[in-house]
Amino acid sequence: MLQHYFAITMKCPLAASVWMMILLASFAAVVYAFTTNNPILSTRCALHEIEKGLFAKDKWDMLIDDDEDEDLQFIGGPPVPRDMKYNMYNLQKQRENYASMKAVGGTDITNDVYARDPEDDTFWFVGKIARVGDVTVEKAMARLWPMIEEHSARLRPVELYPKWGKIQLWVSPGDSELDVAYCKPEIQFVQMFREIDGIEDISKAVRNIEVGFQGELYENNEEGFRTKRSADGKAVKPEFQATTTDRQPTEAELDEMMDILNSQIEVSSE
Repeated sequence: MLQHYFAITMKCPLAASVWMMILLASFAAVVYAFTTNNPILSTRCALHEIEKGLFAKDKWDMLIDDDEDEDLQFIGGPPVPRDMKYNMYNLQKQRENYASMKAVGGTDITNDVYARDPEDDTFWFVGKIARVGDVTVEKAMARLWPMIEEHSARLRPVELYPKWGKIQLWVSPGDSELDVAYCKPEIQFVQMFREIDGIEDISKAVRNIEVGFQGELYENNEEGFRTKRSADGKAVKPEFQATTTDRQPTEAELDEMMDILNSQIEVSSE
């Protein structure tokens, strides 16, 4: 083709210009076909649009952006299934799963999740899970483990990130934060584990649509809910007695109570 081009150039400059325009048009067509039909590039573009548009700059974005600024690295450890990687698409899908499941099954199919440094007795509330009826809480937590563990480390970068890979995850009954704050003795946390005996690949045993996770997010520089527990998940403080039993506390009263409890934790840690 180049030989024909040079021959035409020598004989007729105008024809050479036309020939060059044909070559450029053909090259542009090839590039367009590759970029629009290439599955790899298409997938990357779709995910990029998801991150830029559908979930643009919500609290999840800010949580991830803040941690990128702090250079948090999550490298190593067991392989993470694609659907449990910590990205905006997976987080949104799990949040939607949680909301849908709870709307149908109520709190009976949900649990509150707490994360803990194994060398400390402070348990940090990090979110909630839901599951379909035939999936046990142990299987649900094993399936969601990579996402919840990384979320815990991002949520509490000072306390939990240094223990990433060794963070303990515990559960309590769904929507039991108030009872936990009151140190009700009947509320005992149960430790969960990454692996389930007899199940080699949890991602094959439990589908991602059978579980849901709604991660805790902080607003207005709130300190985050935490509680002191013993090694077996029991409250270490005596039960907090409410001043009245004929009504639920208001949000202001609950906030005041949480400030008192958190201050007690800080004093006992010193």
